[in-house]
Amino acid sequence: MREKLSQYLSFLLEQNLPFLALKAADSNEVKVVAQNDQTWYKTAPDNVTYAVFSKFQNNENQVYIAGEKILNFKCEVSVSQPKINQSIIPEDGKEAYLELFKKAMARLEKKQLSKVVLSRKQEFAIRDSDIDIYERLIDTYPTANCYFFYHPQVGKWMGATPELLMNVQSDGLYSTQSRTDAIPVKVSTMSLAGTAVDDGSLNHVWGNKEIEEQQLVTDFIIAQFKESGAIDMKQSPVETVKAGHLIHLRTILQARSSSNQIKNLLNALHPTPAVCGLPRNESMQFILNNESYDRSYYTGYLGIVDGASHHYYVNLRCMQLLDRTAVIYVGGGVTAKSDAMLEYQETRSKLQTMHRLL
Repeated sequence: MREKLSQYLSFLLEQNLPFLALKAADSNEVKVVAQNDQTWYKTAPDNVTYAVFSKFQNNENQVYIAGEKILNFKCEVSVSQPKINQSIIPEDGKEAYLELFKKAMARLEKKQLSKVVLSRKQEFAIRDSDIDIYERLIDTYPTANCYFFYHPQVGKWMGATPELLMNVQSDGLYSTQSRTDAIPVKVSTMSLAGTAVDDGSLNHVWGNKEIEEQQLVTDFIIAQFKESGAIDMKQSPVETVKAGHLIHLRTILQARSSSNQIKNLLNALHPTPAVCGLPRNESMQFILNNESYDRSYYTGYLGIVDGASHHYYVNLRCMQLLDRTAVIYVGGGVTAKSDAMLEYQETRSKLQTMHRLL
């Protein structure tokens, strides 16, 4: 089935047909939602099944892909070790990042911000085909949500995100309801923050900076859920989870709501403090005024809606694929306790996550 997946994605690319291919974490199946033409839907289509690809600023150029063709491919992870690029990443952008960090720290020390997520991008040459890179992505990061998105008017993006933005599942039989009827739903999300290089065990001792950073995200999500009318909030204990060669702190949060509140919940969550900061509006403005580049779809979200089932993921660990190069986007949360060089090295570790696939 792996060969059939590759052939189908190649066909869609050759025909310039929009699609989202998504392999959820720990799944052995890739779902491909594709269109039969090049229409750019900027609002949700009437199809019961569709995909969405949204920018960091979700009021701009959202892309919806009508599920006119929906195929599932079995995709067992290869047991052989995929070819990995072990070359050293050049130090491009270091001075610019440290200057950005300095500006952020001035705001953090004055308590005008409690956290802000700083990002940067770097461009690298591509040696292999897009399909080869996606296959390598799936084999290298089986516990991540691995996607490949294409729209002829937007371009090609690929990533292995560890972060769930929101899952929605019906409490009842959606097939007995019309699309306009409100039905009870279960909603889940995660608070994912703090980053360290995996040393081979999950017994990493986290510092106060990472613990506090992750708690900020958790508190934000709980407050946003409650404000949006969600009930029966539950949260798991904080745990250390692996994402590629990195580890993070994670809390799972669950609640109940109604299907007519899904859009409100999504807007309440995105962008989370894990990709923007706190307070959200002030952090967003700092990013827009100081990062000096457009994040575009990096730190936006992507997902597939299938009836009452919604699965949305934060677009992290991603790259934009151009003709012969890939633009890799990385970032990290900064608080008043952050160290400039440690934060910069974290961005280099995250760069390696995608660069090693090229």
